[in-house]
Amino acid sequence: MGHASVIGVFGGKRIIFDPVILSKPYSDSWVFFPPQVQDPVVFDVDAVVVSHIHQDHYDLEFLKTLDGRAKIFVIGGRPAFEQDLKKNSIKNLHVIQPETAVEIFDGIWLFGVTHESNGIDASAIVFNEDFCVYHGNDNYLQPDSLRKFQGVGRAIDVACIPYAYIHWYPFLLECEDDQLTSKQAEGTRLVNLYMDDCLNAIRILQPKAMIPFGANLLLDDGNAFSEINLAVKTPIEFCEYSKGVDEYFEGIVRPMLAGDCCWMLDDDLHFLINNNLCSESYRSQADQYLKGRPRKLTKPDWKPIDIDIFIDAINTRIAHICETLNQFIFIEFSYLNVSIKIEIDCTRNAVRRVSEFKLCKPYHLFKLDAISGGIWLNGGRFEEVIGTRRFTLRRVPNIYSKEVLRFLSTAI
Repeated sequence: MGHASVIGVFGGKRIIFDPVILSKPYSDSWVFFPPQVQDPVVFDVDAVVVSHIHQDHYDLEFLKTLDGRAKIFVIGGRPAFEQDLKKNSIKNLHVIQPETAVEIFDGIWLFGVTHESNGIDASAIVFNEDFCVYHGNDNYLQPDSLRKFQGVGRAIDVACIPYAYIHWYPFLLECEDDQLTSKQAEGTRLVNLYMDDCLNAIRILQPKAMIPFGANLLLDDGNAFSEINLAVKTPIEFCEYSKGVDEYFEGIVRPMLAGDCCWMLDDDLHFLINNNLCSESYRSQADQYLKGRPRKLTKPDWKPIDIDIFIDAINTRIAHICETLNQFIFIEFSYLNVSIKIEIDCTRNAVRRVSEFKLCKPYHLFKLDAISGGIWLNGGRFEEVIGTRRFTLRRVPNIYSKEVLRFLSTAI
């Protein structure tokens, strides 16, 4: 279907994974290339498996449109995700216990594993006696977690495995001129690290075929050759990279795109792959696609917001959090031409508006543009703000903190 979405057919049951059909991820800041397949069949599936809450995987509009006609499956153990589904009254919802094989239709089973620490991601296999698909979405599992899929039903036929580093870090970090070289080196290191992590996952899962997953996504900035878009390697670039590492991957890694398909016949996989692009032609076509896109409105039709009520709501949400962090988070942006500065004191989980920042160390200082600041004030999660990539960040000390990002993504 494109990006991180596939339809699998198991014994006549059509199961779609991570469809993005009606919504536009992160306020349309990102676009799919090639575009997602739009076909009426998606509204007549038997089940939907949703891996996690990120908007390029989680299409609430689509799930609501189904109105209970299909079973909706998620792997449990992620309270914020489950709460969001229930808050939005998603019908026919089934929460599957992690690391437990559950028969979801006669002879069709689902088994999932959540990420070891981030509280967001989960991977799953769906299988019957004839076919098994692994859906890895954005979930970079450690080897021990990947091995949990071994011996659960049929061996994996097709594995959809993430490989691409789609992240703001280090590309949106503010830094001094003398730090630019190290910043660029860190970006290259991380891009290669994630591709190598994917190759290791292939070795462990040992599928008959692997689909490079979740990178048909471009920042809609009019330029497929921008720093962030170049860092997001295309499926074709990954295929070329994998062959350069080990000839074992040739014939296993299949850079399938929207509209491509494969099927089992006599226990062998067969493929219909429509594209015959090299990496250069793929990126050139992506660049033409972006340049033809309409430009974003810098001043959407937003209304005035009572900042005090907004801050009170955040304080209410985080009041139950017992864990504290030795960290201050400062967030600065302009809304309807009014400058807004918000301080989050993670040492006592308290939020307030300030006129000026007293930069207490250690700290993260986010500078949002008008669009991402407005998204946050108008009900968007801060995870959505991060997803738009419409910000810069200065950190003192300049240390990557998973704890801070988890707090921002799940609580703010």
